[in-house]
Amino acid sequence: MFWIKLFILLVGFTFAGLLPYTVKKTIRHTKINLKTQTLSFLSNKSLYGKKHVKEYTRLLFSSAILLYIFFWLLSKFYDLGGYEKLMRDIDICFASLALLAFVPHNINPYSLENLKPTLQRIMHNLLAVVVFLSIPGLIITYQLLILTKIPFLGLTGLIIIGIVILLTIFLFIKTGINGSTELFFINGIAVWSIFVTVVTVLTQSK
Repeated sequence: MFWIKLFILLVGFTFAGLLPYTVKKTIRHTKINLKTQTLSFLSNKSLYGKKHVKEYTRLLFSSAILLYIFFWLLSKFYDLGGYEKLMRDIDICFASLALLAFVPHNINPYSLENLKPTLQRIMHNLLAVVVFLSIPGLIITYQLLILTKIPFLGLTGLIIIGIVILLTIFLFIKTGINGSTELFFINGIAVWSIFVTVVTVLTQSK
């Protein structure tokens, strides 16, 4: 259990810090307008060049791998591997986030005459929706399963992710889906990840 805790600590903090830190760093070096554009615009080669597209791809794919490892370690530590829904949700989150990394954003108008860009744009948007729905869904599934094992972790974790979801919905209604809303969502997931990591490391092995 010591090694699992150690890996949870390393992966948890890396997962929580990688996406927010890298996104904020990238924003400082670009002219992206978070009020009118989403973070996906950073993967648009025609707007920000090949360099940012490659960085965006590496960032999302790395995040997908870290997310998968993090939840796999949590399932091992808390003996949740027998719950098919949890394991299926982990696979869905990993697959959708990994695929999103390789389907860049574009602003070409929808048209049957330009079928490839149109399909790419549709696929990117669909994957983005799946990612933003599946990650909170995965977290809620995990929290409900852990509720009976460790009530403090289960209940507090649910409160944290509940606040993140409600405030994200509020920002969506107020300003729409934009970079600011996405950045809040990402930071909220990071806060939840740090909380779960710390509580897990402090939890006594049975």
